[in-house]
Amino acid sequence: MPSPLVFFQLAVSDPPRTRAFLDELFDWQPAKPDARGAIPVNPGGPGDFDVTGTLMPHIEGRQQATLFFRVEDLWATVARAEELGGSIVMSIRQLNPDGPHLAMVRTPDGELTLGVVRA
Repeated sequence: MPSPLVFFQLAVSDPPRTRAFLDELFDWQPAKPDARGAIPVNPGGPGDFDVTGTLMPHIEGRQQATLFFRVEDLWATVARAEELGGSIVMSIRQLNPDGPHLAMVRTPDGELTLGVVRA
């Protein structure tokens, strides 16, 4: 099964300011931050490619973009990432009772963190 991009997370120093800029630039509908300060992003793409995301306060004092890819077998994908020399940044978990299972892995060189989500 292919592993399409399904979600993105952009960590910045001032999510409301960045979101206001993006709203104006791309004519997005404004959205309110949640309790964690994360602001949902739904760019309104075509139905067959409507990737959503979130703007959130940066982690570890630096800007960060994390892409999340849907996989058929989350457990096998996480194990394969380790076999290939990658590391686990966040073990498999379900963030809320109704949410998907996901994990985060880092490439062997430590330069890229990816999210993987169960299909």
